[in-house]
Amino acid sequence: MADPMIAALVREVLSEELSRIRGEKTNAPATPSPREETVSITSDADLQALVKRVLSMAENAAERKGLLDGNIIFRLANQPSGGAGAQAPGGRNPQFDSGLLSERLVDQFPAGTTKVQLAKHVQTTPLARDRLRQRGISIERMK
Repeated sequence: MADPMIAALVREVLSEELSRIRGEKTNAPATPSPREETVSITSDADLQALVKRVLSMAENAAERKGLLDGNIIFRLANQPSGGAGAQAPGGRNPQFDSGLLSERLVDQFPAGTTKVQLAKHVQTTPLARDRLRQRGISIERMK
């Protein structure tokens, strides 16, 4: 498996299924769960502040590794529809432009969500697809 995302997905699915079969609670994941930071960029000053924050984080070896490994993720606050990245799961019709849609993210969707919009390259886990089906949420692929 040359793609690390696929390898991580397989590990996650196997871990969840083995834990279910054994009736055990899932142990801590082998890889740390991503830390998300919400940022609001409405002006040049906000953008400059984010750049300074990232540079400051890069001075710390652990945070630099988290940034490089993708374990520290920046999300835009109040992102308008159609922007890059993913909308916060709290939106009425969540939209994901990149990444992986997991069961945990689906569980964060508010009650009454009827569809999720996914860009062409967004992948979904089998458990996420099952959960979407259970909740009656349809998947709409964006162009």
